[in-house]
Amino acid sequence: MVGKDALPTYQRVVAWFAGLLEDMEHYFQRLHRLNQELDTSHWRFYERKEEPNGVCHVLSRDIISVTVLERMGWRPFNSMG
Repeated sequence: MVGKDALPTYQRVVAWFAGLLEDMEHYFQRLHRLNQELDTSHWRFYERKEEPNGVCHVLSRDIISVTVLERMGWRPFNSMG
């Protein structure tokens, strides 16, 4: 047994794509190949919702990846604000 602090922390996000992505695992591997410091092996795909102009995917990624993405200049889009 380990303490709660020793468990990895994940963040759920919704990502929108203009077209269908058939295999999310392949997409995660491709992201890693193009951005070597981004470890996508802990990312998980949960569901997708097709819309008329694209597809929304619900994903989770580890907090370390969030930090790496922020260092790369990525900022989340918040349609509520």
